[in-house]
Amino acid sequence: FFVRTNSSCWHTDPFSSSELQDACGCRKCPNGTPGAPYLKNSLGHTLLNLSAFSVEEYLLVASEKPRLGGWSFGVRISDQVEDANSNISKPKTLAKVWYNQGFHSLPSYLNHLNNLILWRHLPPSADWRQYGITLYSHPYGGALLNEDKILESIRQCGVALCIVLGFSILTASIGSSVVKDRVTGAKRLQHISGLGYRMYWFTNFLYDMLFYLVSVCLCVAIIFAFQLSAFTFRENLAATALLLALFGYATLPWMYLLSRIFSSSDVAFISYISLNFICGLCTMLITIMPRLLAIISKAQNLQNIYDVLKWVFTLFPQFCLGQGLIELCYNQIKYDLTHNFSVDSYVSPFEMNFLGWIFMELAFQGTVLLLLRLLLHWDLLQQWRGHSALRDTVKTSKDIDVEKEQMRVFEGRTSGDILVLHNLSKSYQSFFKKTTAVQDISLGIPRGECFGLLGVNGAGKSTTFKMLNGDIAPTSGRAVIRTPMGDEVALSSAGVAGVLIGYCPQQDALDDLLTGWEHLHYYCSLRGIPKQHIPEVAEDLVRRLHLEAHVNQPVRTYSGGTKRKLSTALALVGKPDILLLDEPSSGMDPCSKQYLWEAIMKDVREGCAAVLTSHSMEECEALCTRLAIMVNGSFKCLGSPQHIKNRFGDGYTVKVWLCKRGHQHHTISDCLKLHFPGIQFKGQRLNLLEYHLPKRWGCLADLFKVLEKNKTFLNIKHYSINQTTLEQVFINFATEQQQTPQATLEPSTDSYHPQHLPI
Repeated sequence: FFVRTNSSCWHTDPFSSSELQDACGCRKCPNGTPGAPYLKNSLGHTLLNLSAFSVEEYLLVASEKPRLGGWSFGVRISDQVEDANSNISKPKTLAKVWYNQGFHSLPSYLNHLNNLILWRHLPPSADWRQYGITLYSHPYGGALLNEDKILESIRQCGVALCIVLGFSILTASIGSSVVKDRVTGAKRLQHISGLGYRMYWFTNFLYDMLFYLVSVCLCVAIIFAFQLSAFTFRENLAATALLLALFGYATLPWMYLLSRIFSSSDVAFISYISLNFICGLCTMLITIMPRLLAIISKAQNLQNIYDVLKWVFTLFPQFCLGQGLIELCYNQIKYDLTHNFSVDSYVSPFEMNFLGWIFMELAFQGTVLLLLRLLLHWDLLQQWRGHSALRDTVKTSKDIDVEKEQMRVFEGRTSGDILVLHNLSKSYQSFFKKTTAVQDISLGIPRGECFGLLGVNGAGKSTTFKMLNGDIAPTSGRAVIRTPMGDEVALSSAGVAGVLIGYCPQQDALDDLLTGWEHLHYYCSLRGIPKQHIPEVAEDLVRRLHLEAHVNQPVRTYSGGTKRKLSTALALVGKPDILLLDEPSSGMDPCSKQYLWEAIMKDVREGCAAVLTSHSMEECEALCTRLAIMVNGSFKCLGSPQHIKNRFGDGYTVKVWLCKRGHQHHTISDCLKLHFPGIQFKGQRLNLLEYHLPKRWGCLADLFKVLEKNKTFLNIKHYSINQTTLEQVFINFATEQQQTPQATLEPSTDSYHPQHLPI
């Protein structure tokens, strides 16, 4: 066909012409490069304008670019031939078929040559027009070079990158679940209840792999449904499924090993995704660049760099996945380019020199990392640290009761104690300073005692509690338990020694999808309670904590107080020897608190030792036989609640109710100050007046005498006198830790100022 276009659109390359005859007049092949006008379309095809050229000479002339020639039909015959054959009609048209691709030119030339040989050997009487060889070139290989095939190959490489991205996010979401178990305390609670570390990690791995394989099956099904040839041709589908499965097998243990360093599951999820991108996509790009440059430039040093990087990056499962999928795409492209020429260049992906080494690498990594996760755990690392930091020295304390307890512990008079703390300390080292959270705590707790641990936020009680439940290791000192045989063993070995520990964490370590019954059955099984007795034990705990109305419902429907009751019930499963209760009654109504306290006291009376942290002074007075108040990481007082109030209570609280609401307090205040100069007016609310009388300014009998004598004169309806409460003592110690420069601006105790009573 011919294209008519403007002559200004044609492009011309420079042409260095030369003589076509030598000195003797013989024709020779021109050595210049013809500059035929040409056009290029959007597909990159070139159209040459040979109107001003002799096609035969053009094809014979030397050229830097390969040309493949063609046919001419209707060529004008020379003058000698015209004279001899005057009867032959002269053609008026010229038709040319010129091939710019080699898929048809070579067969056409050979076939025409065969036809000439055939016609030459025909008998003279035969009509040569009746004979000929017809050639069919099929399949047409030229289709391999069109843009559709190229885009198809690029698209499947893009699909490979999308698969890497998707499975990186999938494994990150699965791996972050164990971080959530640790942060919420579910992992620690299960371990204290009897679940071993190896069983925990192995069952987690089995469940996570099962969930992961479901996603792999869905992905493989989608690939098969869309018939992506790079991943479905011959053995490629099986190789793709195996590659995805082994990626999860190698990646999940790797994430388990890193789970300890994250403080929340959200941070772990983002970090895992980032690490997957860096170890996957970035390493793939780093290796692709030298590989492409090596293919283009044929440079051996670039190929060597690619080989080294490829083997180094196989340490990352993410790179192995991406590299394997890209290699499958390369294998398919190579096959598509050669199979039409009856060349089968397909390589089985299971061969060791292809993807076999990636399969082996992923399987080896997964096995090694899983064994490391099963064999290494936090308690084992704590045991390796040993007890070399233990200091058996009595630290001088400001409080005589604290010092007496230290002496009792270090002199070994703890034969009746089930839990003993020896100079327990915890420090945190930063780049610039060392922070001491707990400092030299020594304590012995016998059976049948409920010990209260009080302190404001930052006092160290939460850190002490974490050391008791094994969540963190002490910097120095140790916590031991006494077995029924009288031996002292580390707290982490309590289960092996036959000592049961019940643990109620501060945050409810419950599964929102399980019911209360399912929680109780599961933890009863962990405790080793025989299966036939589990319903009886669970029903007893439900009855004692009044959970009947909620026990059959999922935990996600529970209120905060109901969750705390269920967490306490789980701690009481199996009648433990030691109870660790971290604010068990927070969020409960008064009635539920009473049920909770009764359940705890029942176990304590039966010989259980309990350690309680709480912000409720009422709870401590109701449950604790002894308690300690912590300030700046150390005990400031130790003893029974009444003993502490007697020692540290600062006098009495006097409340006076007047007959009339609007009555001024000045008359009563002046009267009381006349007899007790140190009395302080604390405030007024309606007809209620409140005063504080320090011990040194009077005795209880004199105070009653003055109030009774002046009751009618001062219009007093009734009054009450109370000893300083435990809460007031706690507040006094709390202000010691929370001293600020503004404290110097407080009014002196000698003067009084009216204040509003706290509501």
